[in-house]
Order: sequence, then C-alpha cells, then structure tokens
Amino acid sequence: MKRLWCIVFLFLLILSPMAKEIDRAQFLPESLRSYADMDSSLPLSDGGRIPSKTDIEFVLKNISTFDNPKVLIIGNNAGYCASLFAQKYPRVYLIETSKNSELYSQIFSDNNISNITAYYGNSYDYFASQGPFDIIFIQGGVTTLTNLFTDQLKAKGELLVPIQDSHGFQQLMKYRKSNGNFYITSVGNTFFRILY
Repeated sequence: MKRLWCIVFLFLLILSPMAKEIDRAQFLPESLRSYADMDSSLPLSDGGRIPSKTDIEFVLKNISTFDNPKVLIIGNNAGYCASLFAQKYPRVYLIETSKNSELYSQIFSDNNISNITAYYGNSYDYFASQGPFDIIFIQGGVTTLTNLFTDQLKAKGELLVPIQDSHGFQQLMKYRKSNGNFYITSVGNTFFRILY
C-alpha cells in the first residue's frame, strides 16, 4: 500500500502544473546580478529600471479576476514583468521598448515560457489586431493617457497605468471599461520609469 501511495504521489507531482520561480537575475547585466534579490527596482545602462517582484505583485494583486483573459503589457525593460504575468495568465502580449530586449526570447525559452508573444519597438498599438484585451498594464509612468491604450481594452476590461504628476509622483490608476465609460480608481503609490 505504501508503494502505491508513492507511485500516486510521483504521478501527481509530474502532472501538476507547478509555477517555476523566475530569477530576476536573468534579466540583469552581469554587474547587477548580485543585487537581483533586493526588493527594489534596479537601474539599467539604457536609463531604464527593472522593477522588483514586489512592484509587479502589487499590480497583479489589484487586477480583478477574469476568465481566460488576454493580457497586454507595454513597457521598458518589461520582460521580467511579462514572465511573472505569464505564470498567472494564459496569453500575454508584450510590447518592449528597450534595446535590452534582444535577450528575452532566450530567457523565455530557458524558463519554458511559451505563452508570451513579444514585439520589440515603439508601436504601442502593434498588437491591436490581437485585441481587444481584458487586461492592459503599462509598465512605465505616463503624464497623460492616450486612446492608443484605451481603444485596445475590452468592455469590462481593466487598464492599470502609473500616472505621473508634474512633481514626479506616481499613482497606479485602474481604468475599468463599462458601457463605453471608464471608472477610474487610484490603487496606490508606485515608482516606475517614466515611459513618456
């Protein structure tokens, strides 16, 4: 009987979908890898920053529950963010504006992440034909929100974006689309690299 339980346990262990911990160090240059476990964003050579796991978990915690959602992430050095979203959501589209992004394909492959479709460039509506999206996250502070983002959002979808004021303070704002209108709430303070 004990042997049978061991076989069942191993069978379940093999079949169960276990989320692999994504090591932030993979997205960092060699000189910063020893700081990967620090719970803070880290500056990169291109002037961008890579957020901490806590930063991204804060965003994830404030997204409503959706059934089989399609997610769009737009940002600078957002590969780590996309990999964490990909552990929770089945379809993630990434628009990455950083030149550091050439390494992402290999990192995603090494971590068996196959549900991220990535584009590297500055066309914020590149994946519009794949939309509309249930969830859009802008990983980067913006001073004004354009319809390039809101037009890609599905009815009852959510857009989370750090809005930055003239003093450099950011609030993570949640825009929920309903009946053609947007219901806006402040989620809390954030600090992401300014996107535009």
